[in-house]
Amino acid sequence: MIITKKKLVGGSVAAAIVLVVWLVFNPPCKFGYCCYAYTTYNAMPRPLSDLQIRCDGTVRKIQKTHALTYEMIEWLLDPLPEVLIVATGWDGVTQPDERIQNIKSCAVHILKNKEAIALFNQLKKEKKRVAIHFHSTC
Repeated sequence: MIITKKKLVGGSVAAAIVLVVWLVFNPPCKFGYCCYAYTTYNAMPRPLSDLQIRCDGTVRKIQKTHALTYEMIEWLLDPLPEVLIVATGWDGVTQPDERIQNIKSCAVHILKNKEAIALFNQLKKEKKRVAIHFHSTC
């Protein structure tokens, strides 16, 4: 099969368009397209992954749980964020323990995923130091 210059240029242009569209809807350092069991963060698709993202941008995949303990989110507090968001799932099933709700060293928001994503992206846009625990399913 012979690849002509015209086909090569056309394919390169098509790939560039797809990349630009992907990045517009899935921006770096923010949440992009997300739905039940599928998360895009930092332009990277992360199916079935629960995530924690520190205010310095460090990301880690964590074990799924509906009973969120203080010890499980402690990693998010170093370095200390201005705002900690706990995304409790699309249906709000995850229950953070009382010690998380009573953190005084930063503002704490406990929200369902849709609201948590919107707040996280807005605070990142405002250059706030924000950390998030994100439960990707129920």
